[in-house]
Amino acid sequence: MARIVPDGWRELAVTGAARREIETLAVLAERLPDDYTVYHAVHWTNVERGFAVFGEIDFVVVGPAGDLLLIEQKSGFLEEGPDGLVKRYEARTKRVAVQMARSSGALRTKLGRRPGCQSAQVDSLLYCPDYRVRHPESAGVQASRIVDAARRDELAAVITRLLPAGTDRSEAREVHRFLRDVIQLEPDVSALLGRARDMVTRISGGLAHWARALEFAPYRLRVTGTA
Repeated sequence: MARIVPDGWRELAVTGAARREIETLAVLAERLPDDYTVYHAVHWTNVERGFAVFGEIDFVVVGPAGDLLLIEQKSGFLEEGPDGLVKRYEARTKRVAVQMARSSGALRTKLGRRPGCQSAQVDSLLYCPDYRVRHPESAGVQASRIVDAARRDELAAVITRLLPAGTDRSEAREVHRFLRDVIQLEPDVSALLGRARDMVTRISGGLAHWARALEFAPYRLRVTGTA
């Protein structure tokens, strides 16, 4: 059974898309080997052309060798058109391929800056358990990196094929430390729904310890209410 981070996900009472993600976690926990770890709802931030850009990766699977597979889950209906696969929300639409490329690019950049993580390989996978992709050749995502409703029972098998066990590497420990980011995260239900502002953080060390893990420019950090 694969390890899920953070734990406590089985006790969450959620609905809608969040419930579908919890169902996926149950599948990954049961069907992936013991030496695989799944991180759920990994938030990232980056600065592009002077503006802060943020996003969330639904699942990050880490193999024994320390390589990563980013899984973007799109529940419900998708649209297919000239721009590839598109997910429509109440107030906006998202091009799936662009969203996936941005997330993987941000994570690669941060891994490249982290000592001990530069050799980690990053791959991506689209999982749409409720929708069957009719035109994978124009989806904007490689067909081999798509698991749709017709193949959802093959999810774990596809993951282990794209992320083989390989040989244990010392870099794997640094990758796990990077994902935990030294700060222990305790997401509440709203955080699992993608609302990063409601995430509860518990600091595992003093201010001088965790502040060094932050990256932004110019480096101006204001802390209010230390104890």
